[in-house]
Order: sequence, then C-alpha cells, then structure tokens
Amino acid sequence: MHTAKPHRASGLSLASTLALLALSVGGCAVEIQNKQGAQEIAQAAKLPGSVAVGWRVFQDNCAACHGAAASGTVKAPNLLPLVQQMGAERFANLVLKRYDWAATPGSGNAAGLSPRLPGQAQMPAWQSDPVVNAHIVDLYAYLSARSEGTQGPGQPQR
Repeated sequence: MHTAKPHRASGLSLASTLALLALSVGGCAVEIQNKQGAQEIAQAAKLPGSVAVGWRVFQDNCAACHGAAASGTVKAPNLLPLVQQMGAERFANLVLKRYDWAATPGSGNAAGLSPRLPGQAQMPAWQSDPVVNAHIVDLYAYLSARSEGTQGPGQPQR
C-alpha cells in the first residue's frame, strides 16, 4: 500500500502555505478598509455645501455691493478677512438677520465687524429671500474657499 506524503513547496507544509495565503488575503482586506476609512475622513473634513452653487448665489445677490470677487467696493466691505474669522453658524446669522452696523460707532459693533463707512449700504437681512436662505451653506462654502485661497475670484470648476 502506498502512503501519500504531504507536499512540501520550498520547505513549507501545506498547512503553513495555507496560513500564509490566508494572512496575505487578510492583509489586503485591511488595506482596502483603511483606504475607505481615509476617504471617509477626507470627505468629512470638507465643508458642507457647494462652492459652485455658492458662487452663483453670491454673484446673483451679493456681488453688486461686495464686488464679483468678494473683495469689497465703495458700497460694501471686503468679505474675505471677515469670513476667515467666523464659523458657518455666525456667518449664517449675520447674513440672514439684519444687524446694526452702527451699534458701537468707531469701534466695531456687536457682531464684531468694522463700522459701516460713509457711502456704504446697510446690509439687508436675507432670511426672507428663498434662494439665499436655502443656499446659505453653499454661500459660506464659496466665501470660505475664497478667504482660504483655495478658490480664485472666477467661476469655480464643477
């Protein structure tokens, strides 16, 4: 009677070869999971809102006073340094609700903004405008990208 001996490849038993194969397959699965986790973290780190939609809302509603690039005109201030100093919630409150530029003349106001200069328009409350109200997060995303330098003054690429 003939007895089969275990096949040995490169000095490894069949059990050792299968164990190494299982480890290498398991290592690939972990790598895929790590890539997915890294992608999820990168996605979560992005600001909510669409920069492209925010640009359109800005051009349609804000550019006439603040300039097409949000860098200010004689009518309204440069928004870039202002947005850089505030979070999304504060931005939404300032844009959607009317605030008094002259609350504390000469030293800024309760909102922490510079006082309105002679000839500058009073900032309107935008909460009753359905487009601005619906896209306030997009507007913040656009102005934040501008203030951080990740978006230039022109129309964003979609």
